[in-house]
Formats: sequence, structure tokens, C-alpha cells
Amino acid sequence: MLVKDLMTREVSTCHPDNNLAELAELMWSRRCGALPILDSAGKVTGIVTDRDICIALGTRNVRASEVLAQEVSSPRNVCCAPHDDVRDALRTMAAQGVERLPVVDEAGYLVGILSVHDVVFRAGGGCSCLGDRELIDAMKAILEERIHELHADGTEFCPGIGVPMRHEWTSFDSAPDPHRSRPAYEAAA
Repeated sequence: MLVKDLMTREVSTCHPDNNLAELAELMWSRRCGALPILDSAGKVTGIVTDRDICIALGTRNVRASEVLAQEVSSPRNVCCAPHDDVRDALRTMAAQGVERLPVVDEAGYLVGILSVHDVVFRAGGGCSCLGDRELIDAMKAILEERIHELHADGTEFCPGIGVPMRHEWTSFDSAPDPHRSRPAYEAAA
């Protein structure tokens, strides 16, 4: 199975000098979580994700309109080609710890984007020659770096689960405990 068989062809993009307020609005209106960055010649130079925007704004005391895409995008530009095997693209995602790859032609022009979600929804669950184990292993490898990092306050994530160690699990199968104190964000609502 080839990347071109699973990729999303209609891709919203941005430019290095677009600010984060513009990017957030574009992501919201187009219902996407990433925007490939195109240079003045129309070639892919990077990608900005909704996560990049959140982290950039959450770690700075500035307005979204004051931060440019080129300031928050990763310095590495990881892409794939339409005729690449999907397994190779998944290996690239896993090795680079990314969930999306811009798909570029031989000249470096954008022709689509491949996300791990595209692969799961269009090729997973026995719908293709890809095995579920391959998809699960790729997802684990992609997310591994985030799971084992420390929070800014020094608390650790639970190994292999990806939630803070002090996280209080909530059961959705039972009625709420009236004696349990509500978190501040719930009490204010």
C-alpha cells in the first residue's frame, strides 16, 4: 500500500510569516491539527501543529498575534513521497516522533499530508495488508518520547500510560461520589 492511497489531498497550509492567531483560526475553520509551512516558492519547509501553538503560547507571555509560524516550527523538515510504502512512512513517523508527514513530489511541492490517523482509519482493522500490531507499534514509538518526559513541575508520567502520576482516575460507569471534593476547575463551572 502506498502513501498516495491513504494521504489527505486537500491540505491547508501557511507561510513562515503567518502569526499563531492566524494559524489557530485556520486550524479551527478547516478542522485540522497541522499546517505545512510553504516558502515563497511554494515548497514545504516545515510544519506547525496545534500542539506547537499551545506550547509556544503556554510558555511565553505574549499574544498569539506576536509569534510567527517560523518561530515555533521544528527545525527539521520530515516528509515522505506519494509513492513511498506506507510501512516506510510509519517507520519515519516512529523514528522522528511525529504524527503527520507532509507528502511532497520530487521537486519538494506539497501534494498531500499523511497522518497516523489516516493510516488507522483507512488501512487499519483488517482493511489492508497492514497488521494492527504494526499500527500499534508505530503509535507507541511516536508517542514514547512524550510519555516519558517530565512535566514542567517535575512530576513524572506513568510509564507506558501517559498521564501524570498524581492523576485521579474517574470512572464514567458509576455515579459521582458526593463526598469527593471537586477540582477547582469544576467548582468554578
